[in-house]
Amino acid sequence: MTSDIITLPSEIELDEYDDEEDLLIDAAADADEVAEEYRNPMPKDYIAGILGHRGGGKSAALAHFGFNCLAAGCTVFTNLEMWPEKLGIMDNKPLPLDQDHLLRFDPALHEAVLLIEEVGLWFERKRGMSTTSIIQEKFLQLVVRKQNLRIFFTNQSPLLPGALAEQTDLVYQAFDLFFCDWARDANLAKGTTFMYHVTDRTGISGMAGRNWNMTLRKANRLWNTFNSYQMFDPFLWARKTQIKGGEQIIDLDGNEATSYAKSEEGLIAWQKDIQAYNVVLNKVISSYESTGFMDLTAKHKAIEELPDRYVFTVDKLRRCLHSLKGQKREDAEEAYQELRALAGQGDIARFGPAHDVIELAKPVTE
Repeated sequence: MTSDIITLPSEIELDEYDDEEDLLIDAAADADEVAEEYRNPMPKDYIAGILGHRGGGKSAALAHFGFNCLAAGCTVFTNLEMWPEKLGIMDNKPLPLDQDHLLRFDPALHEAVLLIEEVGLWFERKRGMSTTSIIQEKFLQLVVRKQNLRIFFTNQSPLLPGALAEQTDLVYQAFDLFFCDWARDANLAKGTTFMYHVTDRTGISGMAGRNWNMTLRKANRLWNTFNSYQMFDPFLWARKTQIKGGEQIIDLDGNEATSYAKSEEGLIAWQKDIQAYNVVLNKVISSYESTGFMDLTAKHKAIEELPDRYVFTVDKLRRCLHSLKGQKREDAEEAYQELRALAGQGDIARFGPAHDVIELAKPVTE
């Protein structure tokens, strides 16, 4: 019995070199046979994060990247409201981006550009999102590289979700030069000139750890071309998503029967999950009401009640705690620490992007 022996082409060699200059000469000669496109140090696929405080120029940079991609004819998906026609880009419009794109490996993403405003809202841990987080991680690991996909995102917190932190190639730390002493002496206007301290984390620019500065001038000309205050909030979406056995079921219109019509088993499992979720929430909220924590926060305007959640303002919470004494303060501090612990777990509560608020979900009405 014979077996085929696989052999490499004879011109491929495994050599030893004592002198780096000799290796460079031979490598340069070999490179003459390679297409020019492979000499570009920046790959077609990469992930760039723009971090910084509010008003630091994150959204302006994101919009600037997006408009350039649109002008170049690229397909752009984004949750940032943009009006390219105001810059004379008439034939290419941005397409809406939602979590669906990050879960179903959409073929339309091939060589596309994704612009994600406030990425912390998309990759946070929430109830029912553990499986989703796994899918998102696989999306970053596989689809970005295989589809030649570019992702630009903004985030106020420098602490990125684990999967995203591992895959981010470039980090832009954003600053408004208006807040520098020397810039104020030069009479610079706020929101017109932004500086970005760039760090290459993976070496895609030629050297891992390399740092350099970039500036965005005349940014005021972009002010009326995008709206960073109007974004899709995926919090409600997260409670309506189930991924089981490779099948994705998404309810975006609130119709539960339609959402789970394909899987009776999926509907039953979802209902059980909601019931268990309600039990925990009812216990937590009841304990806060019995100790007077809810009344306390309402009195000091530290809580806002929305249809699907309570929003606690951290600074106001701390101030109202200092106004208490004795057992009332102990009870309130205990409730506050529990609320922070729940937000850290990310199941029924979450921190806001800058940890300035804590959102607690409300029980789902049957």
